[in-house]
Amino acid sequence: MLFDEIVVGSGLSALGAVLGLPANRRVLVIGGPASGQFVYYDGGHTNPCAYLGHGGLGTYWRGVISTGGQQNFAGANASYFETFVRRFYPNTDISERLGKPWLFVPWRPVRPKAEWRRLKAERSDRLVFLHECVSRFTPGARDVSVRTESSTYRAKRVWLCAGALHSPALLDRSLERRVSRQFMSDHVFCYLGQIDRLRTGVAPPHVQRTKDGVWFEGRYDDQRRALYTLRPARFAFSRLDHGIEQRSACRHRTGNGLHTILRSGSLGLIAEVLYNNSGLFPNARMQSVYAQITVPDAHRFRSSDAHLSIRRDVVQSSVDDVRTSSAWAQEMQTSRRPDIFLPSIHLHHSVDVDALARAGVNGPTSRVQVVDASVLRDIGADHHSFKLMVGAFQRARLLTQSEEGVGNHVCEGTA
Repeated sequence: MLFDEIVVGSGLSALGAVLGLPANRRVLVIGGPASGQFVYYDGGHTNPCAYLGHGGLGTYWRGVISTGGQQNFAGANASYFETFVRRFYPNTDISERLGKPWLFVPWRPVRPKAEWRRLKAERSDRLVFLHECVSRFTPGARDVSVRTESSTYRAKRVWLCAGALHSPALLDRSLERRVSRQFMSDHVFCYLGQIDRLRTGVAPPHVQRTKDGVWFEGRYDDQRRALYTLRPARFAFSRLDHGIEQRSACRHRTGNGLHTILRSGSLGLIAEVLYNNSGLFPNARMQSVYAQITVPDAHRFRSSDAHLSIRRDVVQSSVDDVRTSSAWAQEMQTSRRPDIFLPSIHLHHSVDVDALARAGVNGPTSRVQVVDASVLRDIGADHHSFKLMVGAFQRARLLTQSEEGVGNHVCEGTA
């Protein structure tokens, strides 16, 4: 069956790519099974790192959008980033916050499944969904063929958006040379210590509520290796290290996460969750100091079965480096549990980008375009999910505009 474009994946980067394609093109989205399954960091099935199914892990994305890291919009420039924010949050102006350590938590996160339904209603039979997995693709001189469990489909181009965990294996199966890496990078989230505002005079975290969501101001270290945030430490969380120990016990839950937290009976954890989602209790006397850190090659990676094994010595070294130079080091009572850190579900750089280029992928005229986190060498310390969606949108928009001889202007409004 012949299409203009084929998109492999159905998460945020896939959504960005389809939004960037002209609405009159016939697009096939092969988005994984309708009822998918999680892939976990650990054997205990408590800490997911990927979701193989319709909507991807974006189905459970909290929606945090970072305006920092001006040098890194995951391939997208600032104009596209601003336009895309307004697309989903029309009352939100980010122009004055770009390059600054602000975090925006919307009341309604972008949910791929809901956006797919809307796009399907708009584009009708020009947008086709297939709830299967792709076994391989084969680039040709005039088109590329994509094989699934049930059939083979052809298009002028394929957009690979299967994620950092699953794209490498598909690339290895389909190309003549191996392009997956033996390591994968990630963010980790760690607790640095605690600040007593009454004793130190440190100002409470700056929080601003708007019609679309809540803004939280953070802080960087000098090299922008870490993004620091203060969060209220109330109830039992006011004891040093108690909060990170509770977080480590609960880990990252999906789906019924809030229900699980409420059932846990931890008032300190509930108070922190309410702050993270709604900006409540910012003036608490005791504040926990957290950092999100980029860790290059944090995991060993085997693409054949998407297996990860954490390199604890590498992660611990990065964590220790940041602890010694934290933004609030002078005012802070330092944690006695430097061994506790949590992966932040920000896997990236699982593909050798140079090997990919040698294989003829991701060039301006390539039949295969990879626009997910697998090809990001560096995402900075910021949350990158929204930026990745914008980057995929920009790539699709610019490539198709150049083919049609249209100027590379930024699209206003919907795609």
